[in-house]
Amino acid sequence: MPEINTILFLVIVVLGALVQTLTGFAMGLVIVVGVALFDITDIAFAAAVVSFISLTNAGVALRQGHRNVDWLFVRRILLGMIPAMALGIILLTYLSEHYYVLLKTLLGLVIILAGTSLMIAPAPLGVQSRGLVFTLFGTFGGLLAGLYSAGGAPLAYFAYRQPLSINTIRFSLLAVFGVSTAIRSAMIGVSGQLNVAILQMSAVAIPLVIVVTLVASRYVQLVPDHLVRRLVFIVLIVAGIFLIATSLLPGFGVTGT
Repeated sequence: MPEINTILFLVIVVLGALVQTLTGFAMGLVIVVGVALFDITDIAFAAAVVSFISLTNAGVALRQGHRNVDWLFVRRILLGMIPAMALGIILLTYLSEHYYVLLKTLLGLVIILAGTSLMIAPAPLGVQSRGLVFTLFGTFGGLLAGLYSAGGAPLAYFAYRQPLSINTIRFSLLAVFGVSTAIRSAMIGVSGQLNVAILQMSAVAIPLVIVVTLVASRYVQLVPDHLVRRLVFIVLIVAGIFLIATSLLPGFGVTGT
């Protein structure tokens, strides 16, 4: 990767970590869409780096909050998520090699849906959903996690509808992301897609994300939640539309160096 693209990638990682700290998810989406928009590197590379970053983030957070994890919640989600994630990785490899434009177009649609979900305040259900519903949402999140390492939006929407405490939801989701990203990293390693470049970029990005998260978390209470959600909503919607346009209209868009 050229030096300027490396710098751009790390800038996007910082923005993703900031958004993650303020909203609770979407770091993977921000990083992957930034890479796709500016044509910095391929989506598969970015998704692999995001997996290592997310795994580290989850591990750091769960050191303090692991007692709040609802492990039945986690197991039900992972039951659908893990096989779907494997399918997503297979699709990512195939689409990257043969239909990269389609892969970027689908990413644009995913980003628009994720941005829209930020503006929806899901009302808690009266009773907890059945196990099959957990598995169905886990399957959808797993497919997106396999494709783009960004399955947080549907899982967050579903989780916050459950009649559970905020801490239980938050740390249970972190446990899901921690386990799933560890398995995703193992899957790409076994399939031979893990290389030195991914490990080197992850080694630089991980401490950067930790520093940004620690600093931003001190000031997160100073920023109104509705303002953050609206800003991220606008950014994601515009980025999604722009990404779809750059995929479908040759010569339209931003190209990396």
